[in-house]
Amino acid sequence: MPPYADVIVALALVVVAVVATISTRKVRQVNRRFRMLDEISRVAELGSSLDETLEAIVGIIVPELGDICAIDVIEGDRVRRAALRVDGPDAEAIKARLVERGPRLQAQVASDAGRERQEPLLIEMRSDEDIRAFAEDEEDFEFLRSLETRSSVTVELRARGRPTGVLTISVGPSGRRFNEGDVHFVTILAGRVALALDNAGLFHDLERSESERAEIAETLQRGLLPPPLPHIPGWSVAATYRPAGAENELGGDFYDAFRIAGGWMVVIGDVTGRGAKAAAVTAHARYTLRTAAALTGDPVIALRTLNRELLARRGTDLCSVAAMAVSEDPAEPVRLAVAGHPPPLLVDGDEVTEAGQAGPVLGAFDEEGWTLVATEVEAGQQLVVVTDGVTESMGAGERFGEERLRAQLTGITSPAIAAQQIEGALHEFAGGTLEDDAAIIAIAPATADVESVPERERGLVERLYEAFNRRDPEEIVALCDPAMAFFPVGTAEEIGREAPYTGPEGLSEYLRDVERVWDELLITPSLVESRGGSLLVRGRVYARSRPLGIRDVPVAWIWDLDGNCFVRGEVFRDPEEAVQRLTTSP
Repeated sequence: MPPYADVIVALALVVVAVVATISTRKVRQVNRRFRMLDEISRVAELGSSLDETLEAIVGIIVPELGDICAIDVIEGDRVRRAALRVDGPDAEAIKARLVERGPRLQAQVASDAGRERQEPLLIEMRSDEDIRAFAEDEEDFEFLRSLETRSSVTVELRARGRPTGVLTISVGPSGRRFNEGDVHFVTILAGRVALALDNAGLFHDLERSESERAEIAETLQRGLLPPPLPHIPGWSVAATYRPAGAENELGGDFYDAFRIAGGWMVVIGDVTGRGAKAAAVTAHARYTLRTAAALTGDPVIALRTLNRELLARRGTDLCSVAAMAVSEDPAEPVRLAVAGHPPPLLVDGDEVTEAGQAGPVLGAFDEEGWTLVATEVEAGQQLVVVTDGVTESMGAGERFGEERLRAQLTGITSPAIAAQQIEGALHEFAGGTLEDDAAIIAIAPATADVESVPERERGLVERLYEAFNRRDPEEIVALCDPAMAFFPVGTAEEIGREAPYTGPEGLSEYLRDVERVWDELLITPSLVESRGGSLLVRGRVYARSRPLGIRDVPVAWIWDLDGNCFVRGEVFRDPEEAVQRLTTSP
């Protein structure tokens, strides 16, 4: 063997070892890159939101492939930086600066991509002049220089033949530099990212479309539900509405109150059927009654008009209605007209009798057999009307019935208490779920108004109630004593709370409870009076939720003020109880 043979063998072994090492590294790199593509595909299939998907993708790319990665999406005529990831000790500061700087180069690439397909752009940063070509000014130059970028690849993202965004990956601080092989892989990677972007975009569009449809449905549904009742001078009015089922808010029962010539009209009715179709007929019935009554002030003419409208529809829609016209002077009789509806009940202490004369249901016959009956409702009396969803409700093998209804009303003088009493008894009787929609309305003469308060106190009350309706805790805290305790009965009952809410922390807890229980809760002060050094506020509470339906009841509050600060407050379900409390106080 020649003397140099050992050297040749040794060199050959070194070459083999080096080649093997390089091959092993290449194999590992290829495997890592295949895993990267696989991970991006899995992220694309998760169905997450657009920005969540892109954030996950840049997290896969950095630091495995680059030190900085940005994904910019094309949205109409602008380019938005949707995801950005930076690796290194000053990552957050660099990221914030890049976000502020915006996608300048990428916006140009996106613009060019809109005209024709763009080739990958490999940028080498070998000198200050290379960096300065991308800087806006000297400060921007110093920032770009501090990134220590060596190479950057920018690739368009294209799906279904159209540009959707731009992918940019940069290296430098880690000591790497891109070559043509890396550019080729980034191009392949961009295809996966574009597919993920397209899938996420489709999901986002579908989600947005569903959200918009839900919003439209909610808006339409809200328009079909009974609105908050107005304040009717001289009268106290309470109403509740419970749709059949736990999740459905729409139904065929309705109530309404609106101004007419010479006073107000209060109506309650029931349309055949359930759900959206019945609700559509209900809306038609409500607005027909409103229009006819507003023009004539006559309940019978309103019924005749609705009857003609229903017959003209040439369907099978029937509607029963009880209409009550009242003057703002409660001493004048209530004018009643009833069409196929359970007649109003006049509650006078322990005596409960029918008022009004029933006529034929609306939408069935051409003939008109409705009559107007005048009924006096004196102080301490009230009229209560319910739809047949109350009396026909099924419990344990029997119906709620007329007798049980009358028993609930015996001795009740307050419309608010009457409505709550019937609703509570019905809820217990039916086990919480109704088979048919149910509506209740009660009306009684109100206590005469007394001494009004100065404008300052009235303004404070209005500020407090407006702040509550806006859910503005800062304004409420500014108006109330820090130690003031309050106990809102309706919300507390629904969550099973027995202790009052106290101070700012209690207020925050209360507002959270309101959001838990109610979809909508409004309090409206109607009359602010001064009695015995306290403020008596009479108004209304309108509360709505899917499982509980609608409660629209008169309520009273007693407030004590110290300067411009509320120091004590008490709420009364029965406004007359609040009046009596202040009247009998020394």
